[in-house]
Amino acid sequence: MGEVELSCRAYVKMYLHACLFPRCSINGLLLSSSPTGGAVCVTDCVPLLHSHLPLAPITQLALTQVDVWCSQTQQRIVGYYQANACVSDNKWVSRASCH
Repeated sequence: MGEVELSCRAYVKMYLHACLFPRCSINGLLLSSSPTGGAVCVTDCVPLLHSHLPLAPITQLALTQVDVWCSQTQQRIVGYYQANACVSDNKWVSRASCH
């Protein structure tokens, strides 16, 4: 995996998503407008869900909509973020999976 940079905009949106729903699990997608290859700069994120994370149909629909939007705005999905409902719940560690 190469170098990953996280913009302030992406970080703040993830943080605010977590603050808005402090007792819920949250997830979202990380976006980049940088070309493939080399360092990945995460320039934005799209908050998706704030409860019932394992619902496949809703997640699939959201992924499809974000993918269409990204193709129109010259961006690409480069990762995923997740935060569990309880701070002490550290069973799943979220990672950015770069393509």
